[in-house]
Amino acid sequence: MTPAPLSFAEKSTTVRVPPLAIPGWLRTLFGVGERVLPEATAALARRLFFSPPRPARRPEQTDLLDRGERFELETPGGSVVGWSWGAGEPVLLLHGWGGHAGQLAPYVAPLVERGFRPVALDLPAHGEAFGAQTSIRHLAAALLQVAARFGPFAGLIAHSFGGAAATLALDAGLVARRLVFVAPPSRFESFVTRFVAGLGLSDDLAWRFRRRAEAWVGLRFEEIEARRLARHQDAPLLVLHDRHDDEVLFDEGRELARCWPGARLVATAGLGHYRILRDPDVVRAAIGFVAQERAEPLGAPSARLAAAG
Repeated sequence: MTPAPLSFAEKSTTVRVPPLAIPGWLRTLFGVGERVLPEATAALARRLFFSPPRPARRPEQTDLLDRGERFELETPGGSVVGWSWGAGEPVLLLHGWGGHAGQLAPYVAPLVERGFRPVALDLPAHGEAFGAQTSIRHLAAALLQVAARFGPFAGLIAHSFGGAAATLALDAGLVARRLVFVAPPSRFESFVTRFVAGLGLSDDLAWRFRRRAEAWVGLRFEEIEARRLARHQDAPLLVLHDRHDDEVLFDEGRELARCWPGARLVATAGLGHYRILRDPDVVRAAIGFVAQERAEPLGAPSARLAAAG
């Protein structure tokens, strides 16, 4: 089905993010552990929460990375592995939680054609990078180290949680001239809520888990929410978000855009959380924004994108 054209959005989406899918045996384990060893069970929940999955790359993604210049870099957040193409001004490409550099493959060739040097990363505990656990603070620390080598950046294009990590890094001094966030979260709490609901944790065990999680990160969750940090940002931001996203609500992308001075929100329909990242119109809009190209008029028949309020 062809996604419908976008329009100005004022009403809330009806999509609601479901609890995180957790195997039944694991929910049972946590139920038993809560009664027998609540602190140990909370510690296990904390470890699980900060352990991203590592999906396999598609063959075409691997082929593209193999054509790039590979690098490894030690960072305070753990080692990262990355690739770059071209020789112009650098544009940083960031995957989301449980993602990898190959997911940003559609952006590489168009950026190189426009004279940029795209730099894509496998962030700590993702893809080929080292580690099994990481957090937004570790990811942001890694981004600052990458910026010290490749920055300042002409642009930054981030998917999902990569946008939250980039916002924290920007708040700490990372420099990027123009920003594009695809399906970004505005709140950290939504991830916690999905996780707690998926495991079926009681209020008491959820509190124990949260206390341990915040202690491990070294920051309270509300301190690192993108919606709070956004108010202090001044780089131009384009937010692209699908109305039917069932991983990160469209309302979060809208909230982030409203909190970020001068940000622009553009919505899609029917692309969800992952297809939006490789949709040709979305790729074109993102790269056009970074390159400051003249875009097609909103609502043009050949476009599926239009501003959303």
